[in-house]
Amino acid sequence: MQLLKLVESQIQIGVPLPWNVRNRDCTLLLAKAYVVRNESQLEMLLERGMYVDAEEVRALAAAQAPPPRTIQSIYARWTGAIDTLELLLPALPDQKAGFAPRIHALATEILELAALDTDIALFMAVRQDQARHLRYGYSHSVYTALLALLMAQRLGWTPERILQLTQAALTMNASIAELQGHMAHQDHPVLDRQRARIRQHPHDSAALLERAGITDAGWLAAVRQHHEQVGGGGYPTGAAAVDEPAQVLRMADVFMARISPRTLRAPLSIQEAARQMFRDDQGGPLSMAVIKEMGIYPPGDLVQLASGELGVVLRRGAEARTPLVAAVSDAQGRSVTSTLQRDTSDPAYAVTGAATDRSLLARVPPERLYGYALDA
Repeated sequence: MQLLKLVESQIQIGVPLPWNVRNRDCTLLLAKAYVVRNESQLEMLLERGMYVDAEEVRALAAAQAPPPRTIQSIYARWTGAIDTLELLLPALPDQKAGFAPRIHALATEILELAALDTDIALFMAVRQDQARHLRYGYSHSVYTALLALLMAQRLGWTPERILQLTQAALTMNASIAELQGHMAHQDHPVLDRQRARIRQHPHDSAALLERAGITDAGWLAAVRQHHEQVGGGGYPTGAAAVDEPAQVLRMADVFMARISPRTLRAPLSIQEAARQMFRDDQGGPLSMAVIKEMGIYPPGDLVQLASGELGVVLRRGAEARTPLVAAVSDAQGRSVTSTLQRDTSDPAYAVTGAATDRSLLARVPPERLYGYALDA
């Protein structure tokens, strides 16, 4: 038995001993859980000499050690962010004490994931799971938050403003998140009662946030105004003056909605959605922030190459039209088992346009393109 000598700081008066205490000859003096009652008793024991079995010390340290941190892939963390929002928003009215720190933690997670690998973040947003329409209300908010924060960073906003914007994006549709999923899944046009809820949801969502204890005026204003338009014509009030955060939210919201699939319609291509956004914004700084951040062919887009191959965009390139691409078919359009990276700045592999049939994307998981060693 290997003995370790105890010192005064290791014994707490009035607290049960966590191990057996022995003398130098290994004779048991005090059994585990014995309580030293006062200073005089402690001084007497220290004079005699107190020792503990090294194995007991190691066993106690192991038992008290925190559990090892579970390592998650970056892809799982993005899915987990959607899961978290799906738990938070439906219970919003009952979370007055705990909602603010939870949504702050989720916004911080999204900011961290975006910084960890922006190309993978965009890949996850662009290449959405078309079979999971019922979760659309939550995935849409998460990916809108991503695009909004990237726009704000491009515009040079402070970290505090960007965090506020991210929280607003996550909660702007709090009152209709479930409805959005049902509408994405339904096989009939929007009903009048659904349209009425949609038009009222900016105010309803802000009211839910206030009931949950949110008092940040900028956050609440962005939620209330995120469907208003500068000069009027938006909803729910038709206000002509709209704060900049709400303008960013509206553009990110509309852009992500246009590239997202529904049961009744296919998503717009990235390029067509960008054209419409640029036209609506008249080439203003907000639409340019989106285009500069994503490029013409963002990660997750399926493109046709001059070589005849189809490829999935992996990473943005030095130029908007020259991304790094992973070929997923050969020149004859047949799927390939190996993934070959193509530098589209090379004329032999230049992007000739976006692919029209995106069904191949469903068979290309991100792990195949980026690998598994992206844990954080």
